Amino acid sequence: MSLSPLTHMPPAPEPPKAGCMPLTPTERRLCLGGWLALTAWLAAVLWGAQALAALGWPPELHGHPFADTRSGWGIPHVWDVLSNLPFLLAGVWGWWSLKRPRPQPIHTATWRALQVFFLGLVLTSMGSAFYHWAPDAHSLVVDRLGMAVAFAGVLGLAMAERVGAQTARNTVMAVLLLAVLSAVMPLTHGNPLPWLVVQLGGMGLLAWTAVRRPLPTALGVSLASVLAMYALAKCLEMGDAAIYDLTAGGVAGHSLKHVLAAMAALPVIRALRQNAHTANRPSAR
Repeated sequence: MSLSPLTHMPPAPEPPKAGCMPLTPTERRLCLGGWLALTAWLAAVLWGAQALAALGWPPELHGHPFADTRSGWGIPHVWDVLSNLPFLLAGVWGWWSLKRPRPQPIHTATWRALQVFFLGLVLTSMGSAFYHWAPDAHSLVVDRLGMAVAFAGVLGLAMAERVGAQTARNTVMAVLLLAVLSAVMPLTHGNPLPWLVVQLGGMGLLAWTAVRRPLPTALGVSLASVLAMYALAKCLEMGDAAIYDLTAGGVAGHSLKHVLAAMAALPVIRALRQNAHTANRPSAR
């Protein structure tokens, strides 16, 4: 009895299981970059303190005291404290914008990243004001913990806009973990280098996503504008004393840094408001 030719055919491949889809070329490049960044972060953790000591650098790269030490209304370092109010306003405005109706639901990954980002802005406002009220190593940790949440949110948003939903979720969790650990290491290990790696790596990742084409589900955030404002804010931070002298004691660079860094939320809020019209539920896509 002859066998049917069909009996010699190989079985059809099973469809990929949920969560096991093959990586796209973009995701493979991103994974490679992620591993390289993690390697740099681990090297900073293991040898950062020794490297800084060998170079004769200060144990805290952020550096204090600040140029503007004026007090007012019973508030020490009044302008460095009060200049954190824009973070609070941006965070609250962002949360309110999320509640507005819109014609099409926001993708879930984008929605979650936005929630983390706006929460991070509110926490940054409180943490930074707490730090500048009485700058020391302990209050600096509180300041950076709020920033860690904001970093995780904005990088997750960038991934949701330009790469994909699962990558966005993974980015939020990974950045939040690494940034929180890095925030406490200057206090626990005398090692500020991991925090510097997180900041520079985050800016590099944001720059990479900014030049990519938005996904069909993208909200339309101008990531280049977000990056430009944050980069300029860092320049103002480094020119704290120089700007204070240039303005004859009118305003210091660090106070201006707070305002401009908070303004980096404006392209995000603008995209949200442009999208708002009739529905306000996140999509389950």
